[in-house]
Amino acid sequence: MKSEMLKNNPFEKKQKLEEALRKSFHQIPSETNDVHLYATILLARKEACRKQSRSRISFTRFLARQIPLIGWKLWSVQAVFLLLACGILSDSSGYLKSPLRLAKLLFCLSITVFMTALPFLYRSVRYRMQEIEAATHFSSVRLLLAKLIVIGIGDISLLVSIFLATLVKMSLSPDITVIYLCFPFLLSGSGCLFMLGHFPPNRFFAGSFLFCFGLILVFAVLPGQYALLFYPSFSVIRTVLCVLLFAFCAYQLHYIVNISSYEKMQIA
Repeated sequence: MKSEMLKNNPFEKKQKLEEALRKSFHQIPSETNDVHLYATILLARKEACRKQSRSRISFTRFLARQIPLIGWKLWSVQAVFLLLACGILSDSSGYLKSPLRLAKLLFCLSITVFMTALPFLYRSVRYRMQEIEAATHFSSVRLLLAKLIVIGIGDISLLVSIFLATLVKMSLSPDITVIYLCFPFLLSGSGCLFMLGHFPPNRFFAGSFLFCFGLILVFAVLPGQYALLFYPSFSVIRTVLCVLLFAFCAYQLHYIVNISSYEKMQIA
């Protein structure tokens, strides 16, 4: 009975195993131990690199994964906004037959298109996710770039839809309609992108919202005799302004991705 208990004793088995390992270790030459050690280190490094490379994904796949996270929410909000805009453009009362009123409406709608994306740019700050995003493989800047691409897809689709609805429902030439939609959109976008690269998150959201809302008020209440940009004769000036604003937006995007201290401002 006592011999059976000794056989089943796990502590005694552990001692015998340790003694056997010590004996086998002392029997191996030190040169062999060093060789095996370095070989084990190399194998461990290869395995770690293989797992790391397997776990990484390309930026394109990462961008595709952002659509289920923020894309459908943003695009749903913009779809509702498009339905409201089409209802306003229907204008059964005839109020928008005046070219100046129609131009002001398109200006305000274009700025509001950009404003629909502001809450989604502020989403990380609202949920306090800046530190986690900064520690990811793609960093805060790459995450922001992915968000801006998703937002850009939605904004362009919405602007094109408003453009087509205007052509169907209103008697306005296509080239003038494009300028009326692009100029205020680029103007609001240039100001907001500038604040995104230079302001901390809280000040960016408040500043961008006030800037866009201020532009809407200016274009809505601007008297007809001072609204020179609304007249078709100034289409060349508006085109030049659109080109300059597009170049400024492209520079601000380059500044945010490659030059600015965007990550530090997010976690400050």
